[in-house]
Amino acid sequence: MNATRPAVKRRACVACTAAKAKCTPQAVNLCQRCARLGKSCTYLDLPQTKRKHKAAPSRVEVLEKKVDQLMSQLAALTRQNGQPSPDTSNPLTNDLVSSRDPEPDSSDIAALIDAAQDPSHGVDPPTSSALQGQPSIVDRGLLSEAEAERLVSTFQLDLVPNFPFVLIAHDETAARLRYREPFLFLCVVAAAMGSAHPLRKTVAEEIMKHVTSRVVVRSERNLELLRGLLVCSAWYSYPAERYHPRLLLLIQFCVSILYDLRLHRKSSLSLDEQRALLGTYWMSVGFSGTLGRPVIMKHDGRIDECIESMASTEHLSDRCIAPFSHLQSFSATIDDVYASMQASGGRALVQVTRGSLQRQFDSVRARVEKSLSSCPSSTENAIRLEIKYLEIRLEELSLREELWIAEPASAVRTTMLVGIIQRSKELIRMITNLPASEIAHMTITTSARLCAAVGYMPTAIFTLLKLITGPADSAMEAQVQAAVDAADYPNLVTELANVLESKFEGMSSVDKETDIAGSLCSKMRLLARCYPYQIRAIVGNVPSQDARQDTSMLAAHANEVAMTPQDWPSIYGDLGDIFPVDDIQWDSLLSNFTGFS
Repeated sequence: MNATRPAVKRRACVACTAAKAKCTPQAVNLCQRCARLGKSCTYLDLPQTKRKHKAAPSRVEVLEKKVDQLMSQLAALTRQNGQPSPDTSNPLTNDLVSSRDPEPDSSDIAALIDAAQDPSHGVDPPTSSALQGQPSIVDRGLLSEAEAERLVSTFQLDLVPNFPFVLIAHDETAARLRYREPFLFLCVVAAAMGSAHPLRKTVAEEIMKHVTSRVVVRSERNLELLRGLLVCSAWYSYPAERYHPRLLLLIQFCVSILYDLRLHRKSSLSLDEQRALLGTYWMSVGFSGTLGRPVIMKHDGRIDECIESMASTEHLSDRCIAPFSHLQSFSATIDDVYASMQASGGRALVQVTRGSLQRQFDSVRARVEKSLSSCPSSTENAIRLEIKYLEIRLEELSLREELWIAEPASAVRTTMLVGIIQRSKELIRMITNLPASEIAHMTITTSARLCAAVGYMPTAIFTLLKLITGPADSAMEAQVQAAVDAADYPNLVTELANVLESKFEGMSSVDKETDIAGSLCSKMRLLARCYPYQIRAIVGNVPSQDARQDTSMLAAHANEVAMTPQDWPSIYGDLGDIFPVDDIQWDSLLSNFTGFS
């Protein structure tokens, strides 16, 4: 045996090393500084200060480790196939394997592999409902079984044609639906019962309880929640809120759940999943742009696949999905094009853009109208409303002042403004003439299109009137005056408000204001009262063409040569009874409509 080597001491003691002082030996295990200070003096052995480096594994050890890994993987695979683990003919390998720790269980390996491949962390979201087993509104006696059956039947027959993205089978009963899909049942009942139903507020609160506890708190994700949220969003009416934060939140939940369920990537989708995907696209693209939010979903190959698939099903409502989707896709195209336009382009850019979009729209409209013959009348009405809305949007660039700085009174712009007025009036007339059953169950989409027309129309009229305050020929004045007279805006919106208020029979004025359509009615009546004052404020200062040619007449009859305002309908009483509002108040009132369009 080798003799033990004597330990080699360090040259400096611990105290001097810590103080970074010179260490001079005075005696064995004692330096001069420690002796002077009366401190304990300790010299460490050199091996105690050296780092212990782990020796690199030999090639044999590396090979042994690889053999261990291969044996573990082989054992896991054979267990999954139900076969016994094969014996090895190499005794050395067996000894090496047996001399180490027992191999991990195959289930542990599978769990580790899954964890490595899964980018998320934490436990999986729950698959069961947090409110499972709780009594429904029928069980609690709030809604009778007969009433529940009637409302579900109403949804199937009257509501699905206006929003064909959530289909309830014709043989489905309210009893089965509320047991299997309680949240979807609540949303269907809320959509079908209408605004004046005494249980509207109660059902809305029940819906939000599900959304809060299941979607927000427990992060539940399933197709029932997605379909229910689509129904809730499509017929959202209560409560009415400025800027519509709750409606936007519900739509964002739809998009989030769709992506969490991976419906945009899933290889094979059921019919309900395809409808839900297309419905989420319809709602998110339509209202994100409408309310000024970024659009997340895009029209891609998966959307086209689902549209094509829906066209070949046995359900009539599925064949009506394609027109809705094609029109929404074109609306998204308009949003993208308008957002990219630079003010420096001026009239030339507007003309080129307008012409290009018109050609695309003509193609889309021709494609859509081929499908209308096979659609129910209510579906046809909804689609024609969308077409009319897009016709208005094609003229929207005429309202962007920065595009017309060089030529504010261009004939191109004037024609586009007149187009907005005419088409907005046509859209309002279309809604006014809808059957009572469709008015009673008007979708949030129809409300948004209504707001667009009611807001665009006076904006275009006032823009036209302001153009004739500068140099203008008699032909232009005549065109503007004819457009203003034909608009008949106060009568038009008052008649629309009267029709919509049929939804709220028996409701108090306070309750009406909590409903989106009810709130719009009161604001439309106020618009009708304020509009004549705004017209008089502009027109009263605009001299006629003859007066501009004869300055002596203008000096002699300053009060007589002004363009006379149109005679406003007698329902508003004397002109002195109109509501005098300033520009700020008027813009604030109008924003209730233009902010939703």
